[in-house]
Amino acid sequence: MAFHFIAIMSHYIEGSRIAWHYASEERLDKEVINSFFSKVKRKCGEVHFGIHKLSTESTSWKSVVEKDSFFDDVISTEDMDTFVEYVSSDQELSARDVAKFILSSIPVSHLKLQKLLYYCYAEFIQRTGLKLFREPIVSYKYGPVVESIFKEFTVHGSSVIDYEEDKAFVIPVDKLTAKPSFMKIANSEHGLVALDCIIDVLQQYGHKSPFELVDITHQEGGPWARVYKPGQNNIITDDHIIQYHEFAK
Repeated sequence: MAFHFIAIMSHYIEGSRIAWHYASEERLDKEVINSFFSKVKRKCGEVHFGIHKLSTESTSWKSVVEKDSFFDDVISTEDMDTFVEYVSSDQELSARDVAKFILSSIPVSHLKLQKLLYYCYAEFIQRTGLKLFREPIVSYKYGPVVESIFKEFTVHGSSVIDYEEDKAFVIPVDKLTAKPSFMKIANSEHGLVALDCIIDVLQQYGHKSPFELVDITHQEGGPWARVYKPGQNNIITDDHIIQYHEFAK
């Protein structure tokens, strides 16, 4: 007889469920489990898991899957540090994560998406002093741009980007359905603040046309205007953004 402790969470980068698996032929050691939770909390803060305890004929993960098909598609590891690194990496937002949330919320063109991304970044850094995502924002002819998003969506030209998320997660607390892009941001390190910033930006700027947003980002003395040189794609620094938006308010 073997006893199993399994902590599961959705991993949005991998697009799957991941688990820390602890098994023993003796009774499970509470100190090992407490050590796991302490490591997660130190590295990642408060994280919510699905916790499962069961017994099988052996300590192997295969025996768990054979006993319950619920675990079929779960990626498991017995190494605490490996699991904690997975969780930690998933808490960091990318520009694409934010772009997907915007695309799933309102119809936007490629040009408008770039402007909304910029304002989400500016709003978040104003409130927290932290980066919403790591990718730099650079100055293109029509305003601030995240180059990785530009390359991915420029094919759409001036048309509204046809985007649809392919699945949803069910939140059992209130039986609502939440899109993956929402869940990704909500579960990130500063999830509630990030969501609040993005939603505020969509409410403030989401109704404006792409070229209205271009005009706003091109205002004299603004971050874009201070660094733009034709063909150079200069980085708009966080200091430029903070100084201007603090003054603009």
